Amino acid sequence: MTASAEVRPGSPVEGAADRYRLWVRTMFTDLAREAGVADAEGLARQLHLLYDGAGISARMDRDPSAATTARAAAAALFDAAVKDKELVDAGQ
Repeated sequence: MTASAEVRPGSPVEGAADRYRLWVRTMFTDLAREAGVADAEGLARQLHLLYDGAGISARMDRDPSAATTARAAAAALFDAAVKDKELVDAGQ
């Protein structure tokens, strides 16, 4: 986060930060697809935002419990995405 905020557009550091963010988003998308989530890209975006927010909260608030809170929120998002898929599969 800090690296991408403090560099010039087009710099090698910005490129590295962009590649890392793409890797994280792709990981979440792949995991959601493997779990059979209907909107894997949507869940991945939500999880990525949660991941970013948890990291910022842990750092700025000096709150190590941010990870535990984020994990609970991620589980709720995942459960909702799986439930949505089950409803779609059931034709509801």
